[in-house]
Amino acid sequence: MIGPIFLRGELIHQFKEHLTNTEYHRVIHNGVADTNSTTERFELEKLNDTFDTFINSDYPIICKSGSKSTIPFWDYHFAINRSKYDKEVIVTELLVREPNDQNVTNAVLMAFYMLINEKYKYERLVVPIRMNDIVGYEEIGIQSHKDGSVLFRKYA
Repeated sequence: MIGPIFLRGELIHQFKEHLTNTEYHRVIHNGVADTNSTTERFELEKLNDTFDTFINSDYPIICKSGSKSTIPFWDYHFAINRSKYDKEVIVTELLVREPNDQNVTNAVLMAFYMLINEKYKYERLVVPIRMNDIVGYEEIGIQSHKDGSVLFRKYA
């Protein structure tokens, strides 16, 4: 089973080791999008910078594989921080594997459903990537502008 979990405790070292051995696109870094990023294994300086962003974020969320999988971590991971607005969170770091476009969408959906709910009380997810409507998810509204998108729950 694959599932999103918060990066805490023993997983921190495992995740850092995984990043040294696995190629990812760094699609968002420090809140700035680079949708044309190339897949790469992070050199020490980039690795430490990216890793620090994750562990210092409000919501460092990684996609972890089940215990029977040979791959410990899966296709996308993101760091999310609270906005200056009470009901809003912002994706500040996003790592994805191939296929880049589909995994960006999957990651954004996972982040949305993890944090835009009754438990966390957030209403909007800000993503510094311009997005269109996501097919099959008509309950999610998207307001896009030149620098990014805001996702929110549509109410009937």
